[in-house]
Amino acid sequence: MGATFSDRLSKLGYSKARRLLVLTGLIILAVVAAVIYARRVDGIEVAATLLFVPIFLAFVFRGVVGGLVAAVAAIGVYTALRYPAIDAIGASEFTGLITSRAAAYLIFGAVGGWSTQVLEGSLEKLELYDEIDDQTGLYNARHLLQQTELEMARARRYQTLFSLVVLDLPSGPISGLRARARRTILRDLGRQLREGVRTVDHVIHAHDGDRHRLVAILPETSLEGAEVFRGRFDERVRSFLAARGAAIAEADVRARAMTFPGDDEGVDALRAEFQRIDAIQHR
Repeated sequence: MGATFSDRLSKLGYSKARRLLVLTGLIILAVVAAVIYARRVDGIEVAATLLFVPIFLAFVFRGVVGGLVAAVAAIGVYTALRYPAIDAIGASEFTGLITSRAAAYLIFGAVGGWSTQVLEGSLEKLELYDEIDDQTGLYNARHLLQQTELEMARARRYQTLFSLVVLDLPSGPISGLRARARRTILRDLGRQLREGVRTVDHVIHAHDGDRHRLVAILPETSLEGAEVFRGRFDERVRSFLAARGAAIAEADVRARAMTFPGDDEGVDALRAEFQRIDAIQHR
């Protein structure tokens, strides 16, 4: 089968996509300015069209903030270009023109910056083969399946081991928050957990509707070490949520540790559960 559009975007990468976007955008703006000039439009309006170029470059490289800053600067430049006529005739004759130009610059900078940031985020996610959870920035169910398969193969071949620590939290306390607070708390939790583990560890988040499921994959870690990690993991997550208005009672949290080889059935059961979650998330 041929490569899908997503596959081609993934292979292209954001850096190359941005260069292509810049080249295409500059060509289009140059053509528009050339057409306006050829039609003998007022020179100031030709310059006004060219002012879209720095706004375009700003939002491509600096997102929404860059686009808006450049838009404000363009408004100032355009107003300065019109100042001699304003001084001679009066501001009332140019208010509508300046207002429409200002709106065009600001909308172009804001929408263009937002679109660029969405494109960047989408391409970065594609480059990771969609193994990142949208809510937390942690790894997702698909990554758990791939990483545990890798760890199991390594354990069998080299007679090593690895452990899993599973933390199941009820959705209610987090779901009860306002949408913005819910997004913020999950994103911040993901960042805290990423920063709190070893570089070789993998932390996964999945939401199956009733529960938020957190799993830590701990290479070269015995069951004793995993149990120590489980206690700290449980306490850290509950303390973090309680401090942000989503307290969860200890009795409502299901926490367990398992090691492979040893608890092979437990690992297989967990993989089966996350395979169902992955099937729903990637239909």
